[in-house]
Amino acid sequence: MKTTKALFALIFVFLLNANHLLAQDSNGQPETTKEKSSIKEVDKINQASGEINETSANTAEAVKGTVSNTKETLKELGSLFGSGKEKVAKGVINIGIQPITYDDPNLNALYEQITEIRGVKNPNKNFRDNSVTITAEYKDGADALWQNVTTEVRAAFKMVQMGNDMIVVQPAD
Repeated sequence: MKTTKALFALIFVFLLNANHLLAQDSNGQPETTKEKSSIKEVDKINQASGEINETSANTAEAVKGTVSNTKETLKELGSLFGSGKEKVAKGVINIGIQPITYDDPNLNALYEQITEIRGVKNPNKNFRDNSVTITAEYKDGADALWQNVTTEVRAAFKMVQMGNDMIVVQPAD
């Protein structure tokens, strides 16, 4: 693109100098017919240069659009096939409680405590077949989250299993 513009600029300068020399007779006086013809030639070159610039600009825009559309198509294809692994956000803690009823006051107290802990983001509670899963984002890990629940609320549950990103408890008997 830059090369094309530079080439046209050189041609233009050359033609101006050539026209200036050709437009004079032997006494150095301008010849009007040669001058008019030179001006017409310069105008044609300018018009052609403008058309080339416009075409190259349109081509560049078309290429950008094609690249953008290709990226979108690849994203859509990737979402159809998936990555093979289910992505889990870093710092998501899962707390499983079974067996329990949805309206259990201890469950509600636990969920309320978790939502009030500083640093907990996006808490969510799901209930199915007498089991509840509470998910929440918490950067310090499952044990730190559990330790931030008050002793009274923790006492209502018996720890079954704990990992870096999961806790499994049962209602205490």
